[in-house]
Amino acid sequence: MARQKINGLLTQLHERFASSETSPQQEALMQQLHSQLVEWDGPRPPDGNVVLTAELLLEEFKEQHPHMSLVVREIIDELGRIGV
Repeated sequence: MARQKINGLLTQLHERFASSETSPQQEALMQQLHSQLVEWDGPRPPDGNVVLTAELLLEEFKEQHPHMSLVVREIIDELGRIGV
């Protein structure tokens, strides 16, 4: 269930990301988060740094992209619910 919700949030984030002006650093973090989560096939993401990546992305988006930061916050919260 958590995996499906995170996938949905990631899709939502990609849709918003595609229509926004972003920096190269934001793009790199977004790609890193995507690759960390796309490889996930067990009860927890394989890379424990996924939360750190999401938190860095949240900081990047806070000022310029508040709508995207809300989605990243939901991803972080969902990861927390499953103990990551």
